[in-house]
Amino acid sequence: APRVMTLEDAIARYEATKAAAIATARDAAVRVREEATRAQRVVMNAPAPALAARFARADGFVDRGAYPVFVERIAVGSVIFSQSYARDAWLHVKNNHLLVALFMAHPKHPFSRTERAVCLFCSLIMGFGLTCAFGLIADEPDKTVVSVIVGGFIQGVYDALLRMFAECICIQSCPRCVVNCFETCGRIGMVLQFLLGILVLCIGFVAFVTSESVRALGGVTWRFAMSKASSWVVASMIFVLLGHHLARRNQMRPAASRHTFSEKEAHERWNTPQEPWCCSCCLPSRAPSYFWNYYIGEDVSFEDLPMKPPKYAVKNFGCVCGQDEDDEDGVP
Repeated sequence: APRVMTLEDAIARYEATKAAAIATARDAAVRVREEATRAQRVVMNAPAPALAARFARADGFVDRGAYPVFVERIAVGSVIFSQSYARDAWLHVKNNHLLVALFMAHPKHPFSRTERAVCLFCSLIMGFGLTCAFGLIADEPDKTVVSVIVGGFIQGVYDALLRMFAECICIQSCPRCVVNCFETCGRIGMVLQFLLGILVLCIGFVAFVTSESVRALGGVTWRFAMSKASSWVVASMIFVLLGHHLARRNQMRPAASRHTFSEKEAHERWNTPQEPWCCSCCLPSRAPSYFWNYYIGEDVSFEDLPMKPPKYAVKNFGCVCGQDEDDEDGVP
């Protein structure tokens, strides 16, 4: 005969069910807290919290339509998008070279085309002032050589510093107060460089016109064009490509094998936060693996990367060049 459930059995079953439900609820609460903590840690450790805050929606999340992940990676200095070194380098040039980026940078890049045009104007007045100053050299061959080689190198350094002050890439991963402070200093640096360019232009132009005839300005204009060409094609390009190479070498994940001492040492460096030096003491101490793990994934190897980086369309003078391709998150 079936056993009849007594009152004690019913109470025991109720208590067991209640205890199981409480344990399940506690486990769920723990998982929710862990997930919230992980999400908060990810947000706090984001590479550009202040930069992303400009595109935040009312709910606190970033509007990825206005600020795609692909653009964020470019803006914060991530340089590894594919297995192709040359294509990634060209992508870096298109978004960082002073002249090329004016026409070929991503249209949603936070460093706008207007800001790039201001930097280009500062570069032009600085270059023309230097050319006028070098035009005071007596010998014609020496005058041209100094204007093109020395002037081109000085202008390349000037352009690199100007872009550094304008974008402030190195500190975008800092707390917002630090970012705002350095961006203010960057704007002051841009103003000082603009005033320096105006000063060099005035001194060089006045000195040249005083010592030479106005008709000699034709030769100055030609040498100015040559020096700017050497600056943009040689000096600035070298600085941009060198920066890409060093950043790619620092952000590149080591090979999976750990058989030799050098391979083990490479993996140890890859996961060890770098010690701050000099003025970088206020920057967050992060391992070289940070960009790779955050944007690409800890379990992704170099062989898993696409063969080429995403493409995008740019519009210049009413003409559309290129074609948008979706990035890994489906946002062009």
